[in-house]
Amino acid sequence: MTGEPVPGMRDFRLMVAPEPFDPAEAEPSHQKPSHQEPPPSESSQRERPAAAGVARGTVVQVAALLSEPDIARLKASYGLRLDKFIPNLAYLERLDTATADRVRADFLVRAVIPFPQASKLAPTIPATGPLDLTMVLFEDSDPVAVTASLTAIGARDIATTDDRESGGRLRLHLTLDDPSRVAQAAAIDDVIWIEPEPEFTLMDAGAARVIQSGDPSSGPVWIHNMHGEDQVIGMIDQGGVDLDHCFFADNPPNKPGPNHRKVVRAFNEGVVGRHFMFMAGIIAGDQLGFSGNHPNRGGAWAAKLVTRSLGDLKREKISTGFLAFSLETLLKAASDEGARVHNLSWGTGKVAAYDVIAQDADKFSFEHEEQLLVAAGQNVEDGPENLPPGIAFNTLCVAATKAFPDHMSRGNGVNGPTPDGRRKPDLMAVGCGITTSTIPTPPPKGPFCDVETIACGCSAATANTSAAAALVRQYFQRGFYPAGEPRQDKVIKQPSGALIKAVLLNSTVRMTDHPGYPNDITGWGIIQLDRTLFFKDSSTRRLIVKDVPKSAGLRMDETRTSQFFVNSGTEPLKITLVWVNRPSSDQNMPHPRVDAIRFEVEDSQGNFYMGNDFDGIAGVSRKLATAPANPPDAINNVQMVIVQQPTPGTWRIRLRQSGHREKQRYALVVSGDVLVDEL
Repeated sequence: MTGEPVPGMRDFRLMVAPEPFDPAEAEPSHQKPSHQEPPPSESSQRERPAAAGVARGTVVQVAALLSEPDIARLKASYGLRLDKFIPNLAYLERLDTATADRVRADFLVRAVIPFPQASKLAPTIPATGPLDLTMVLFEDSDPVAVTASLTAIGARDIATTDDRESGGRLRLHLTLDDPSRVAQAAAIDDVIWIEPEPEFTLMDAGAARVIQSGDPSSGPVWIHNMHGEDQVIGMIDQGGVDLDHCFFADNPPNKPGPNHRKVVRAFNEGVVGRHFMFMAGIIAGDQLGFSGNHPNRGGAWAAKLVTRSLGDLKREKISTGFLAFSLETLLKAASDEGARVHNLSWGTGKVAAYDVIAQDADKFSFEHEEQLLVAAGQNVEDGPENLPPGIAFNTLCVAATKAFPDHMSRGNGVNGPTPDGRRKPDLMAVGCGITTSTIPTPPPKGPFCDVETIACGCSAATANTSAAAALVRQYFQRGFYPAGEPRQDKVIKQPSGALIKAVLLNSTVRMTDHPGYPNDITGWGIIQLDRTLFFKDSSTRRLIVKDVPKSAGLRMDETRTSQFFVNSGTEPLKITLVWVNRPSSDQNMPHPRVDAIRFEVEDSQGNFYMGNDFDGIAGVSRKLATAPANPPDAINNVQMVIVQQPTPGTWRIRLRQSGHREKQRYALVVSGDVLVDEL
């Protein structure tokens, strides 16, 4: 049953093998009979039963969505974890033969089959060797025993990354000289997933003011005394910052720590990198003794940094006897030091595939509501596709515009979409011709203040965006919303990452050098913060936001309606929805799952506008007489409605979640000539 499902019937095919298949037709012969042979890729999976008491990878498919009491009973009765979801309606478990038979007999269960080996292999594994591979194991695996099994089939240079104590994953890194041995590696019961080892690529490259207003002579956010104070930005990049540079130095003893002027924590103290210096300067560089006055200061020059070497993610570090970590663990460590925005001016690999780096990025964002990850798109000279972590659902992927006055044209970046059709890059920021901190050659011994004008790259645009994110966060923490002036009683202590992301996207302006809007070349356009952030007496444009945590999130099949009032059609109306997508399970990474929210807007005259349903030439939402049965875009977790001349009166926003039983968090941002009120 590898073709399309019969219309009107529920689709039970599993989307985890080279071809979708129905597990009921691939079950062992002692289960209910099948009149069709399973697909060839699955026929080899009719393996011998596991020895009694030996747990092995098992797929358990249920007959319908489980209720909370159903979940509780299945966990209590059989020890199921139900935490590794596989579309459709299945879970990956570790079961011995006796438990598998008991589960199979349960009235809620449709099929129980051995975990197919073909489902463990990323489609991006090369056909020729030697192969450097990353392997994900079950949480209860013994890495020493798995290492011995791998050594027996010819694997070498095996190293372990074990983040289980901090809520992360157990992974092995290895080399196989003979590609034909990959199938034997996948046959090891402890293995969940195998993919190519990531390769890391740096996305190098007035800009701070341009992303505030589009004009290097005007900085409306800075004018309102917001420069990143009380904000901490995490950086993972090549090397680290030199604390002797005037942008990052402090008075003696000039050691990183909570009281240091610029660096709260340097996890690799003493390690310095040229690329790191560029990015750190663009984000938060500020001259000691001349604070806020250096012409090349960072976009959030009063912010502080948590710094981490990209080398801590690399397999090579393990072989030197040092610890290496997953991206999720590095992000968690930075958040423990106070970081809420994280700058990732790099990409992994040479193939645009959703991988363990993207999974870590989405998992961290999903589990830590207040965090935002900002990642670089790919530079043209480095490859044709955007890469992880930028192509993760919950990261903000950034490409570069040219410097002012050519900032409405793309300077660097490659076209989307992602392999599964999502729009990346998300947006643009200035990434060309920026002068910032650098390290002279040879490095000086003692204080220095050298700057350098760098080339055009997505790395610099990403750093600029991270600085903008810190300013947006500060806007809410200072209580500027909704009155446009700071009020202590309106302080939002922990605005979510989804809200910060939605505000940045809502502030974007259409680029002029590429047709169609939005598009896969420039995304939603260049950031101009004053298009969304409202300051008292600055314009007729107002701002309404709704930041919904998971605890109050949208339930499956629930329709939630909000309304607001449009005063006039003199300002364009722009509504942005961002939801936080659950991380894909290992077997879904080639086809990551979308927990879609249907997003529709009804105007005061009864006309409808659907999220991401655009007249690409005009760059505005299509007006519809009736709402369609199915949304036009069910794959992007960034959705917009833009109306150039909205009709005055009461407008309504309707959201409906149908993807998963868990509550879903989201953020809504409305800008225009609107009456500020609760959504």
